[in-house]
Parts: sequence; C-alpha cells; structure tokens
Amino acid sequence: MATVKCPQCSYQNQIDAQACTQCQAPLPRVSFRPSPPPGSVSSQQSSSDALQFTRGQVVNNRYAVLGMIGRGGMGCIYKVHDNVLGEELALKTLLPQFTQEKMVVDRFLNEARITRKLTHPNIVRVHDIGSAGRGIFISMEYVQGNSLRDILQKLPSGQRLPLKQTLYIIDQLCIALEYAHRFTIHRDIKPENVMITPDNQIKLMDFGISKLMDNRFNTSASVVMGTPFYMSPEQYRNTRDVDARADIYSVGIMLYEMLTGAVPTGVPKPVSEAFKDIPPVMDDLLKRCIDQDREKRFKNAAEMRTALQPVLELLKQGKDPTRYTTRQIYKKAAGKADTTRLWMAMAIVMVLLGTGAALWALESYQRKNASAVENGLGAVVVRSQEGIEGLKPLANRLKNTVQSLPDKNNSQLQWLSDGDALWEEALSFSRSDPATAQRRGESALQHYLAVLLSPPGMVFVPAGPVQIDGATVQVPGFFMDQQEVTIGEYAAFCQQVPGGWSLPAELGGNFEGWEKYPVPYVSWFDARAFAAWKGRFLPTREQWTRAAYGDGKGSAFFPWGDEWKDGGANVQTGQSAPVESFPEDLSWSGCYDLAGNLSEWVRPAKAEESSVPSFGVSMPLCGGSFNRQLHLYQSETRLFESRSPDLGFRCALEVPCTRQAIEAALDHLH
Repeated sequence: MATVKCPQCSYQNQIDAQACTQCQAPLPRVSFRPSPPPGSVSSQQSSSDALQFTRGQVVNNRYAVLGMIGRGGMGCIYKVHDNVLGEELALKTLLPQFTQEKMVVDRFLNEARITRKLTHPNIVRVHDIGSAGRGIFISMEYVQGNSLRDILQKLPSGQRLPLKQTLYIIDQLCIALEYAHRFTIHRDIKPENVMITPDNQIKLMDFGISKLMDNRFNTSASVVMGTPFYMSPEQYRNTRDVDARADIYSVGIMLYEMLTGAVPTGVPKPVSEAFKDIPPVMDDLLKRCIDQDREKRFKNAAEMRTALQPVLELLKQGKDPTRYTTRQIYKKAAGKADTTRLWMAMAIVMVLLGTGAALWALESYQRKNASAVENGLGAVVVRSQEGIEGLKPLANRLKNTVQSLPDKNNSQLQWLSDGDALWEEALSFSRSDPATAQRRGESALQHYLAVLLSPPGMVFVPAGPVQIDGATVQVPGFFMDQQEVTIGEYAAFCQQVPGGWSLPAELGGNFEGWEKYPVPYVSWFDARAFAAWKGRFLPTREQWTRAAYGDGKGSAFFPWGDEWKDGGANVQTGQSAPVESFPEDLSWSGCYDLAGNLSEWVRPAKAEESSVPSFGVSMPLCGGSFNRQLHLYQSETRLFESRSPDLGFRCALEVPCTRQAIEAALDHLH
C-alpha cells in the first residue's frame, strides 16, 4: 500500500492522511490517477497532454505533484514532493511525441547523464530519470528564484543590472565552469540557463548538449547544436570541435548583453565608449572572451575569473573603477598579490615553529591533481633509474627538514622513527635486492612526508597490504580522519561553501548541543561534496579497511579482538553518541568509531571504481552503526541518494609521494 512520507519527521503515513500521525505536521495532498482502459476516451487523449500532470497526482508512486513551474514546446517542469527522500524536487518532462526523435531523446538523457557527474553548489543537481506513460522525465534539485533571462526582461526600459551584480554573476559562473570543465563542456550557456535564487545564489543548469571530455557526445559534425548569438564560431563549424573556450565565448556574449542590454552584432563597439559607467578594463576583458580566434581567448574559467577579481575588489571597496585605467587596476592587483605572497611566506615560517608544515602547499598540489586521484590513480611513488641511490639526495633533504621541526607530537615522532628504520633497511638491501630497497625507500619517504603534513585531526596509515573478500590488496600510504565528520563541522561547510549547502532537514534549524555528534542523513554526494570542500576525498573501501585492521595488525572483527564485547562500541543502542565516546572502539591506526556509531560512505574498491555512480547504483558502506552490528571486514551497499539517521562518513587525504610534490613542499618551506 502506498504511503506519504512526512516532510518534518519522515514518518510513513496512510495515503489518505491529512496530517502526520506522529508529529501532526500537514502532509502533501496526493491522489492516484489510474490508467484508463484501452479504447476509452481518456486513453485517446492527444499525445501532447499525455504527460501533463495535475496537482495532487502521484507519479510512479513517489512524486506528489505540487504544481507546474514552467512549460515549453517539448515538455513541462513541475514542482513535486519526493515521498522517498522527503524533499521538494523539480520534474522536467519530455512529451511523448518527442520520444521517437533520437536526437531529442539523446539530448534529454544526456542532460541527466552529464549533470549526475556534477556535484557543486553553483550547478543544479540532477537526481534520477524515470518514465510515466509514454514519456520520460528527469528529477532534479528544485531551485527557488528566477532565470537571468526573466530578470533581464523585467528591467525597466534603458535600465541595466548594477555592475557589481553583473560581475558577481559572471564570477560565480566561472566558479561553476572551473569545476564542470573537469568533466564536460556545457555548450549552451545563455541567460535562460542561469538561475538566481532569492539569496543571490547563482546556479547553472541544462547540460543537455554537453560533451563529456572522455566520451564525446555522438553527434554528426554537420549538426549545429546550441543557441545562436551565444555560440562560438567553432561550434557553428563543427559541434564536436569545441573545448572550454567555447563556454568562455558564451559567457562573454552574456556579459556583453548584461552590460549593454543587447548581444553584440558585427564589430561590437567598446562598451566603455557606449556607457560611461563601465570601466575601460571591461573592453579588454570582453575582447579576450569573444575573440573569433579561440587561441586568443582566456584558456579556462579560472583565468577569466582571475581577470575579473581586481574590478570586483574595487567595487566591493565602494570605489569607482572608471577612475582607473586598465594598467592601474592590474598594477594594484599585482601589488596586493606581492603583499599576499609576503604574508604567505611569514605564515610558512610560523608553521615551521609548530606542526603541520607544508600542509597548505601539498593540499593545493593535490587539488590541482584531484581528477587523477578521483580516477583511482592514488599516490604515485618516486621512481628513479638509479634505484635507491637516486633517492638519496631527496630523502636526505626531506629527512633533515622533518628532523629540524620543533615540538613534534608523539605520532610525528613515531612516523619519523619508522621512516628512519625503513630508510636503513632500504640502504641495506641496495645491492642484494634492489626491488625491496626501492619499496622500503619509497615507504620511508612517505613516512617523512607524513611528519611534514600532519594534518590536524587525521592519522597516517602507512602503505601495506590488506585482505578484502579473500584477496590481498596493496594500499599506498594515506591520511584518514580520526573521527567521523561531526554536525558542527558539516554545518560550517554548509555556511562557508560558496553558494551555500543545505543542512539535512531532519536536523532542524537548531542543533545546539549536538555539534560533537556525527552528522547523519547525508547522501553519498553530500559526503563527497564536503570532502571536496576540505581538499580531501572519501576513503576507498581499501583505505577504510586498511585503517580498520591492516594486515594482521588488528582483528578483522572488532578493534579490540575477535569476540563481541558489550559496551565496546555504539552498536544497536537506538541512537548515535558523540564521536570518540567509546575508547575500545579505536583501531590499530588510531581511528575511532569504525565498529559503531554511524555506518560510513566510502568509494568503491579501486578495481571497481567509477568517478560517478550511474542510475540506480548502490555505493559501499563500511562499519557498524547504532542500528546494527557489522564486522570490520564486512561491507554493505545502499543507493547513493539514501539518507538515514545511521549514515555518516569521514574523509581521507592521499599522500602525493612524487618527486614534484616533495620538492614543491620543500621549496615552500625554504
């Protein structure tokens, strides 16, 4: 029997209930529309109405329709209540008459496939794809607000958006594109596809004709896809021959339109000549966006955003940028950068007086190589044709640096001692067994690097084997959070991440006193987004298991041994506990709460890993929870969109043990 999930407490109520039986909150009004018998008048309705939902209708026994929020020639968009996730979403439909047109269907489905790979606060999230009757639909994040096109059209004649707001919108789009271009090219950026919320959050949507970097959208080269006025010249010539610079062109055209009220035609007049309130620096910036020769455009969104910052900074300070020449503006920016570098150097010196040296430098390096880590490449160890002899200069330099660090804590002293022992072993094997010498030397370098990094709240798990499902897997060294991510930490992420992020609705608005509890009700995507904000990653199943019991270093059943001990971990108690509440639930590596409290989202084993799950795919979970007991070697799976009170996570940090990374860290220190 169908039920309705309460949006307040998630209790499943009878379908005809008006208010929640448990908390008395009003429930969404729902009704079922049974399929008419063949040959009836209703079954012969026009195909254009076959997927027109009505308020109160329940689609696929899941989505309660709250109303239509948009309509076009190919379909409609509805606001719905998802009775499974307990939140409001949007359903984007494709009318049945278009389901026979392959290109239209491919474009529609491609939007779902592409956007499902993107988890970013400035990009509208796609959740799932479904069918109803003879049509198909996509469920996606519901965004309150208006499109940029609606906002521009509602401006009084002759009026334009303030320059500060215009550049803020472009700045946020650059942030979205800087992330999206790791996976895809949008190819249809225009005001209609930019949403602005009441709190001025900018969201990019409609990746329907995107092209994956690693799997080109299979479109004939003679077919032009996109929107005239905003399309780059190369996109007109060959829809497959585009890269990130095509999106830069479209953003430039949109910027020109926002500044002037019209898209450029022919040879556009410099905007500063047409409008005296626009600084000349915008002429140069626009030229680099919409140059017909893409080689002369900004290479990427990050470069364009960097060029915007000096003007935005002046506007934030309440200064009039028209009073400065382009050279003066960028000279000021360069001067500020010099000051920033001075402060960075002083900060590094101060870091040397404590622990955690070079963490910023190496996390920055890792973020630049995030795609490699996401693809399962992990830490690439130093290699040298000269064997262990080739590692000596780098190892000695790194060893001397970490030995000179003052006030090393007990963990750092242990890592240093272990690194020294490994290095001595490497030297002893240099002639008799070069391969073993190489492995020992590389492991020693990772231990020294761990002393240098020492990120707060994380433990170093040395490289080594682990048994998973009867197979031995070699795991490079890495850091992992000592405890589960707490409600307080997650709330800080929700408030500080650009554009904001939603706290789990089940937590309510006030969680005072609960800050030290592990954050529940997070989906796999929520967990991955938090980790990305921290410059970290979700641990793989191999990493989590290696941290839990290693290879003979701890029991594969429970942290304290092979037999269950009452009170050893927070299991089957009915509610979570503050992190680190159970001293016996401490693994050999120094991680708390692996046996209980909340089960934790992880990435799949690297042999099975894909960067983003496909529709209906479940993701692995490790560890028991207050709801159930689970051995450390066991894992379960849940649909990656699942949210429940016993689902949490912790983060991992790769140790980028490459010659380039080590030299970069040492250079920053000196």
